[in-house]
Amino acid sequence: MWRAGSMSAELGVGFALRAVNERVQQAVARRPRDLPAIQPRLVAVSKTKPADMVIEAYGHGQRTFGENYILSSCPEIKWHFIGHLQKQNVNKLMAVPNLFMLETVDSMKLADKVNSSWQKKGSAERLKVMVQINTSGEESKL
Repeated sequence: MWRAGSMSAELGVGFALRAVNERVQQAVARRPRDLPAIQPRLVAVSKTKPADMVIEAYGHGQRTFGENYILSSCPEIKWHFIGHLQKQNVNKLMAVPNLFMLETVDSMKLADKVNSSWQKKGSAERLKVMVQINTSGEESKL
């Protein structure tokens, strides 16, 4: 994974976003032609960054952010919740405006709670969810 953190501090968020997007497009151009022509989505993980930096990235066209706080001044943001979600925080998360994706659900109990809470919200949109699967069989990861 390539990080633009130090570059954005030195040259600005706009420059860093352009650089990352150029690298993504270069990778797309090298993609084998037999793969589906699906445009990748850049999720700007903004955890630990100040709100003004997120707003600056938004001003440069970035709309998809991985975060665990909300900025109401950016109405077109598509929020990806990243990190561990505790069951007691599900209802609070489901109330977030523009929640686009939950990364990740790691248990059936959590999946059931998320599903129930999303249905109660009555949204016409489906919530996109990534599921974490323990493929190694390690008991510590259950």
